[in-house]
Amino acid sequence: MPELPSGVKAELLESFLDIKPDGTLTYARFRFVAPGLVGEGAPDYEARVKDMDVLCRDYALPHVAVTPDRVDVIVISIADKPSEFGVADPETTQFFESYSVENGTCIWGGISDAYTISCGADFTCRAG
Repeated sequence: MPELPSGVKAELLESFLDIKPDGTLTYARFRFVAPGLVGEGAPDYEARVKDMDVLCRDYALPHVAVTPDRVDVIVISIADKPSEFGVADPETTQFFESYSVENGTCIWGGISDAYTISCGADFTCRAG
C-alpha cells in the first residue's frame, strides 16, 4: 500500500470491475478503509484529495494495467470503517473520486458528471 501524503494509513477493503448495463463504460472500483479519516486530527479536504490521487496512481493504476479487461474509469473510495458496497450506513463516512484512464495515467473527473461527494454519519452529503 502506498504511503499517503496525509499520513493516514489506508487498507484495501475490496476491488472489482463494474460494467455498466449498456456496456459503454467499465469502472474499476477500489474501496479503501482508513480509520483516521474523520474526527480530531483528521486530514482536511485537500489532503484527502491528494491521498486519493496517490491511491489511483500508485495502487489502482498498476492493478488496472494488468487486467485483461478494458477499464474506462477508476473510482477510489475511502471510508472511516468497512461497509457493504451499495448499502447506506449512517455510521460510516465515505469520500469518492473518479478518474479516467488515459495513456497510463489517472485523470481526475473520470466522467463528465464526476465530483467528490463526502457523506457524513447523519446522511448529509457535500459535493465538491
